[in-house]
Amino acid sequence: MDLRDRDDAPLCRIFRGSSWRNEPLSKIDACIVRGAASAAEKELKKLETDIKTLETRRATLIQDLATYRQALAPHKILPADILTEIFSNCVPEPAVLHYIPGSGNFRLVLCQISSRWRRIAIGSHKLWSRVKIDFDFRKISRALEILPLWLERANGATLHMEISARQHDEHVLQLLARYAHRCHTLVLNGLRVDGAFFKLPAITLGRIEDLRLTAVYDYNHRGDTPTTLPTVSAPVLGDMPFLRSVTFESFDFFWNPEFMSLPWHQLTALNFDNTNPTPSQYYSILPYCENLARSRLDVFPKERDTQIPLSDFQTSMPSLRFLEFNTDVLGNAARFLQSVALDRLVELEVTISDDYDKTIFAVRAFPALQRLTLEGPGIGSQSDLEAWLRACPAATDIFVPDYVMQQQIVDQIADGELLPSLERLLFEAAVPGFLISALEKRQRSRKYSTIVETGLTGNQMADWELEGSEKMRVARLRMVGVFVACVEYHGTLPVPGDVKRNAWRVANKGLNPFIQARNV
Repeated sequence: MDLRDRDDAPLCRIFRGSSWRNEPLSKIDACIVRGAASAAEKELKKLETDIKTLETRRATLIQDLATYRQALAPHKILPADILTEIFSNCVPEPAVLHYIPGSGNFRLVLCQISSRWRRIAIGSHKLWSRVKIDFDFRKISRALEILPLWLERANGATLHMEISARQHDEHVLQLLARYAHRCHTLVLNGLRVDGAFFKLPAITLGRIEDLRLTAVYDYNHRGDTPTTLPTVSAPVLGDMPFLRSVTFESFDFFWNPEFMSLPWHQLTALNFDNTNPTPSQYYSILPYCENLARSRLDVFPKERDTQIPLSDFQTSMPSLRFLEFNTDVLGNAARFLQSVALDRLVELEVTISDDYDKTIFAVRAFPALQRLTLEGPGIGSQSDLEAWLRACPAATDIFVPDYVMQQQIVDQIADGELLPSLERLLFEAAVPGFLISALEKRQRSRKYSTIVETGLTGNQMADWELEGSEKMRVARLRMVGVFVACVEYHGTLPVPGDVKRNAWRVANKGLNPFIQARNV
């Protein structure tokens, strides 16, 4: 408040006008002002004291409020069984015992939050049932010290155990002899000539449901011949009544024929990765896998530039739903699919590594297929791609991340001639104009499904300059739930919603929707 507006008459008189700024005050006026200054100083000190008191009180209240909220926190009233279920599903990856103790281990972090959480975490047996041990790691002795306590906390829960070992096989044998009978999933990396796994009695492996084996080859061991694994009696591999899933990586059946005695008819999942030297050695087991629901295969001829013989695959897989296979050329992919009955297949992923095959092969129809993925440089022409698309009339998801889809095919999709049920599409970058028109046409149609997500890939993608009308058309599509955006593709397909999130991110930044995702 201005001093001239105060009710104090003497002060108002003194500070009325501007003479007090330049002229000295009289003794009486100076005495009055001095008294007012002293009173103001005292009042200011009192206010500062009050402010400090209020700030202290405020800090105390904030601290008290945090305590009250902590006491009333919703997670504290969760029953122990619910917290146990949450904890058990929060840690999908196995614990790497070489780095324990460590602040990054989620299991140990849970134990440090509170005594109640520690009791619940230690009692959550599934939380401690997934472990990974590398016998080639320099701190293996520390891991072996921790392992008994770790698995003691797992109590009677079935184990997921991953073991990597190229040496120390006696230690591996002791470990497997002690714990293999509890394993639900057993992953062995680095099998060698004296591998401990193959010295175990059959009863030790009786509970295994998921078996994953990665072989290591030592070409210096016997000239140019890969290392063979020890002879395994048929009862050891055949007497696994619960076995449902098997994965072989870098595995050679020619040198290890004993593995042909596995109970193939029981399996619901079978995966071969980088089989060496040629996967044709395991083709003969496919007729025995009539119960497979999921599989990943390598399908290559014995020699390059040759066709795979159809006689190798005259079989039926009536239960197969998900199939992923790698092959060399498009023709061999078609031959394989023609010779295997896959009437109930819903998801198919094909990787074609070479593009030298110019043979046109008819593609069999997949009436139930929902998702098709074609990768690699082996799709030779638009007619090849069109044949694959016509073979999947019920498909809702089509991914061809390595191929530029020309206007002719995009127009057929827009008219509903191809893929009338399509909802998600991923392909290498195309010209924006006809793509926008195709999406608009499908969105307006009441006869065919709307393509809700269109992802564009490609290393040569340029930032296309859209005209003002094109930008408005893309914005209108986005507002009605039709999303188009560029996505980064490095072997992992986008899940539903990824393109939508990318499209909104680009729109919120006011950027061109036809740009690479890494620029966002």
